[in-house]
Amino acid sequence: MLFMESWPAPKIDTPEDAALACPAPHVVACAHAAVVMDLQRPDVDMVVWGRRVPMAWEISLTEWSSSSSPLTLFGTPSEIADCLATPAVRQDWPPVILTDVRDLSSLFGALTGGVRQHIRLMTPPSGEATFELPPDVLRLICGYGRTGAEWCGSQDPKSGIVSALSPFAVAFIKGAAEGEPGCLHRLPASVPNGAMPGPILVMDTVSR
Repeated sequence: MLFMESWPAPKIDTPEDAALACPAPHVVACAHAAVVMDLQRPDVDMVVWGRRVPMAWEISLTEWSSSSSPLTLFGTPSEIADCLATPAVRQDWPPVILTDVRDLSSLFGALTGGVRQHIRLMTPPSGEATFELPPDVLRLICGYGRTGAEWCGSQDPKSGIVSALSPFAVAFIKGAAEGEPGCLHRLPASVPNGAMPGPILVMDTVSR
């Protein structure tokens, strides 16, 4: 079982070296689901559950059409589950994805105390997406396809190292705390005449 942890660059106190300072997000990644418990650590900005999924998931997605209508939901985990079970939604999205969205919504609710959620299930944006921070306390991102979301190892995407999450990996990204750098990330983009990245799930807490 692979476990990885990145550490931010050390704080630089001397004026001469201040220009070399590079605040970086603290990221923990593991293939075991227990890694989500690291979200309790105040020093961690992002946790990645690099799960292994059954081959049947990948096979079912080969039949998915990118013409599916974007799905936007607001509510508690139980309300989300009810919406995902409606015929209109089930007709538009593969059952394997809807079941996973329901399960991830339940997990997300357990981690956040059952606050309301804003869920978006959509096709990747056309063109390059903008790097951003979560709008609230916690964000979940999962890419169902050939690639996942991207995150930057510094506060300047133009000079920092940009890494892509593995397909089906689940990232839990904390909202940037006051005085902390946070973790910049963006959705994968569709490449003209290229392979479709696959559907993207974005889940945010709605606590304000």
